[in-house]
Amino acid sequence: MGERPIIFIGHVSVDRVEGPRGTNLQPGGGALYAALAARAVYRKVRLVTAIGRDFSFPEVLKLFPMSGIKRFDMPSTRFHIVYDERWNARYLKAQLGAGARIGVKTIPDSWLASDIAVHLAPMRPGKVLRMIKHIREKAPGALISVNTWEGYLRSGRKAREDLRRIAREADFFILNDEEVKMLAGVSSISRALEVLEARTLVVTLGELGAIVSSEELGIQMVPALTVPRSEVVDATGAGDSWCGAFMGTYVATGDLMKAVSVASIIAGLKCTGWGPSKLLELRFRSPDEAIEYVMSMRDGFVQRKLTDFIT
Repeated sequence: MGERPIIFIGHVSVDRVEGPRGTNLQPGGGALYAALAARAVYRKVRLVTAIGRDFSFPEVLKLFPMSGIKRFDMPSTRFHIVYDERWNARYLKAQLGAGARIGVKTIPDSWLASDIAVHLAPMRPGKVLRMIKHIREKAPGALISVNTWEGYLRSGRKAREDLRRIAREADFFILNDEEVKMLAGVSSISRALEVLEARTLVVTLGELGAIVSSEELGIQMVPALTVPRSEVVDATGAGDSWCGAFMGTYVATGDLMKAVSVASIIAGLKCTGWGPSKLLELRFRSPDEAIEYVMSMRDGFVQRKLTDFIT
């Protein structure tokens, strides 16, 4: 473990976010958050996406090889998200724009010629299935993780059928507690785990950690090692950041329990700043350092400070 590149595929967007702490225009998108979170604990990170002529945050993309980032003469993907006081999101605008151009041809063939890991950020389920097929044909040994978006679960029976098929074909299928119940059509997580077939199903539970279910491991509850609760600045991309840090840690260590713990830490730190600003600062030398940082917080920062881990 720890040698293969991780390719993150999905949307990079321009987001307008309104919430309890104010309003901000910022770069976003599931693939960007996931890739930056993985980069906080792992070095070999690549990004496959499509942006439009109006994408105004080019500096954030310079952190990745540009051969996977395509620019089109059309508007960028854009979201307008409004949060209430309890951080429940309402999407006022979701404009796909250049994101519609992301597909199997966007992935450089040379990237699929080696031992790789791939994370597919939320995209239309039918497109995700085509990408999984393409990746398996080109790189049979690829490790593939997928997460989705609640909106796709609500878009119709065909989308839900595709998502259930994705759960069977991906190595890791990651949902939160409400999404897994919605996909299974049941009212409890335990029943959802019985109904859904998956190679490895990961159900995130926020500060509680995650449930991991697979044929090899059975069902395990993995507690989260979280940062102390602080005032949230922006919750956008927290779930995507969790997925990216999970994948980065798992590829680096092969340890599922550690991957869940580090994912919780990175997702929590992300929420203490606008957009991906905190992710851009963090550069842990290894997943273990992220855990050491949280331990130092509990020790009153006597041993280490956050500034020891940022670039």
